[in-house]
Amino acid sequence: MRRLSEAQAAFWQAYLETLPPEGRPADPFVEASFAGPRESTDELLGLYLTGRKTAGSSIEEDFLAAGDPLPRVGNFWILLTSREEPGCLLRTEKIVVHKFYDVPPEVALAEGEGDLSLDHWRRVHRELYEPHLAEWGLASIADATVVTEYFTLVFA
Repeated sequence: MRRLSEAQAAFWQAYLETLPPEGRPADPFVEASFAGPRESTDELLGLYLTGRKTAGSSIEEDFLAAGDPLPRVGNFWILLTSREEPGCLLRTEKIVVHKFYDVPPEVALAEGEGDLSLDHWRRVHRELYEPHLAEWGLASIADATVVTEYFTLVFA
């Protein structure tokens, strides 16, 4: 488990207490972060809490450049509010990987944002990712590898 703040660790412990001892994960990977840019994280949190948003996408090259591990099925994510308080706990159930322009419409639908279209998804994610391409060693958004995690809301 990665280092969590006291409030995040208490939130994780509250989740564990809802499980029988034999159902608790033995060696969990738990991280805490915003759902996206801090100014939109509360809106995104609301989409997860209502079930409209069941997936989120990142760029593989971002993980590699930062030296962070790639997401794995079974990971847990404490989604933070804009005030850095725990908002909900998600578990990664499935991961799919595509080049940016090969992302299928199902990903846009699962991400639950805007009009749910692939055009909207591409526009928003291009705006989010393009400023960082050089630091990730990418010449074009077309070269970016999108890692989409599908989540289950397990605790709120």
